Amino acid sequence: MVIFFIYVVLFEFILPVNRVLPMPHMLFESFLYIWEGYNILQAIAITSSIVYFSLVVSYFIIRLFAGRLIQLSIEYPGPVEKLKIFRYFPSFFFAILFAYWFEDSIAAEFLFGLLSSLLMIAGSLLNSSRSFNKTYFEAGLNMHLSRPEVYSKIVYKQIQPVFFSDLFRIHYYLWILVMIYEFICGIEGFGGIYRTALLYNDYAGLFSIAVVISILILIGSSVIKYIDEKIFFWEE
Repeated sequence: MVIFFIYVVLFEFILPVNRVLPMPHMLFESFLYIWEGYNILQAIAITSSIVYFSLVVSYFIIRLFAGRLIQLSIEYPGPVEKLKIFRYFPSFFFAILFAYWFEDSIAAEFLFGLLSSLLMIAGSLLNSSRSFNKTYFEAGLNMHLSRPEVYSKIVYKQIQPVFFSDLFRIHYYLWILVMIYEFICGIEGFGGIYRTALLYNDYAGLFSIAVVISILILIGSSVIKYIDEKIFFWEE
């Protein structure tokens, strides 16, 4: 509240028109016109659908094969480490590559979001698997469970809190990646809206759109936090 008061006083009454932050009255006015001028509701439908569809589907796909992936990571660390060279490729490159192949296809954007989410969630699972307790692993073998069963029923269960909590980070980065793709291709999600606002030099609109996106990301993060606290409440 104090920060908001300082912002209003400083940028409305003291500082002249600037390119740091828009004047409060301009920001308020922009909140009103962006809903029709930029078709915010359509942008919410497109971008949020792709982000959350990709996140949910990817999570359950990785969960389905979690045992095998963990086993691969623990028993064959060499090949897995070599695959990590691809993480040094900038995400921007893959977005441009998809844009080059498919242009402004919404179906391609769904595929891009799904693949991005799958790779990030799989990487998170492999990193989380390093912290498993070998005592539980040995106990599972002593119970005459097969190695795949131990990895899927015991090791995965143990690392689930750490693995799931990483969805906060993945959720945020997935929003960024999807919007980058939309910005490049001019798709009418939030990325495409940012592109239009930039072309029209709509300074106040850029900030208003950012606030709407921030609220949506906050809501999504709150849902993830609620699920995390209700389901994955045990210690690793």
